[in-house]
Amino acid sequence: MKMMKSSKQYVRLEKSFYEQNTITVAQRLLGCILIHKVPEGLISGMIVETEAYMGVDDKAAHSYQGKHTPRMDPLYKRGGYAYIYQLHGYNYCLNVVTEKENQPRAVLIRALEPIQGLELMARRRNIKLTADDMKTADKISKKLKNMTNGPSKLCQALGIDTSLNGVDLLGNELYIITGEDLNDRMMATPRINISYAEEYQYEPWRFIIKGNSFLSRLYKIESK
Repeated sequence: MKMMKSSKQYVRLEKSFYEQNTITVAQRLLGCILIHKVPEGLISGMIVETEAYMGVDDKAAHSYQGKHTPRMDPLYKRGGYAYIYQLHGYNYCLNVVTEKENQPRAVLIRALEPIQGLELMARRRNIKLTADDMKTADKISKKLKNMTNGPSKLCQALGIDTSLNGVDLLGNELYIITGEDLNDRMMATPRINISYAEEYQYEPWRFIIKGNSFLSRLYKIESK
């Protein structure tokens, strides 16, 4: 996959970044690079899709109406921790905790554009890559698109599961660094797969890099 080509110096996101308003964090995470340090080396991808979950008043949020179970403890910490939950089977979702303590809000990482560790990602996703799949000059192969174009897919590819629930994102195992400034390509849409959230399913709290090949779903509605 393509590597970052600019001469910009990339730095780790600081605590103050995560303590911002959740919507702001969800937007500013686009273009940043998620990194997981594993025994085999570093695995990384550029964040291309996020969703904001706005806590106790948001019918789509785990913490709606103040719900708090032991596995949700990281969600109630100050911004800068990982909140990872299991959907079903071996499917996991990674959320970045935001704002202040006891303000249980977070940003779901929905899709990545792979950067580093493609072979390892492919093995984790049971995808067999060929030399042709790795050629991206003209187009990106369907196999590569399918590696990290969804919250559970990216967790599987990067080896992220609930053993990392509550990990400090300022540490050296799972962390995020600055990336490209893609504000001019950012687009807001309603969140997806949350019909249970009633009127909150229509809030424009999903943020994407418009036109990116690795989005979990195409967009139809542009929020004003």
